[in-house]
Amino acid sequence: MKFGPVGLMLVLLILNTACGGNKAATATNGTLSGNWQISLAGQAQTPLVFTGFMLQANDIVSGNVILGASGNSTPCTGVSPITGTVNGSNVSLTIDESAQQISLQGTSSPLAGQFSYNTGTCSPSSNTGTWSAVQVQPLTGNFEGTFTTVVSVSPPITTVLPVSGNLIQGPNTGDSTANITGTMQSTGSNFCPYISQASVSGLISGTSVTLNLYGPNGELITQLGQLGQLNNGTCNTQNACLLISPDGTSMTGSFNFPAISNACPAAIGTLQLTFSQT
Repeated sequence: MKFGPVGLMLVLLILNTACGGNKAATATNGTLSGNWQISLAGQAQTPLVFTGFMLQANDIVSGNVILGASGNSTPCTGVSPITGTVNGSNVSLTIDESAQQISLQGTSSPLAGQFSYNTGTCSPSSNTGTWSAVQVQPLTGNFEGTFTTVVSVSPPITTVLPVSGNLIQGPNTGDSTANITGTMQSTGSNFCPYISQASVSGLISGTSVTLNLYGPNGELITQLGQLGQLNNGTCNTQNACLLISPDGTSMTGSFNFPAISNACPAAIGTLQLTFSQT
């Protein structure tokens, strides 16, 4: 029997359906899919924080986290996979930290429980304790805010530059970070026009964010924030870190603008952004 082009396509479609060829891809939108910040409080170390993204497909969890290294805790840095399973309300996760596995056992709501690990590459001793995790909502929406600088004279001089803009968080791919893109523009002229119109690109992991601001000519204006610094004693909104609230509605941090002319010297200060979710 001969088939015309249309008939042949119908036959192939029927065969493909019969063999399961049109079966939908496994969804990865389970409860644990998202941006997470995992905190460990153990008996043999200072608290550690791991940040990154997880994907849950049925009862299987996968993803990657930025390791919680700091000067007084563990020597391991970088990114490691996190894997596990969900069985009802029970959760079992493992962070494979450079051949030293951290076991996280607990519940899904809230996401918390007990952890343990043995002596290994990242720690000179074994440890047990409790862990908990907070899910960070996507950093997407319009924002308004201020860049504030204070000059230490008597009396101090405070200058405020209002800004507005929009940020969009990229999809969750199970990596330790997700991309951030957007725009920012100044809405006032109270001090030098360090930001008149800027394009924004950056990354988010847990509550920590880094944003690069580029001028209309494509040159870097400044970088805001750093990732992987949450266990560093100097990580705060006055110094190294740019932090988003877990509900994704506010961002706080510090800035450092380079000098752009004799009339516009370098400026440092703090920033505060408030988001309206879209």
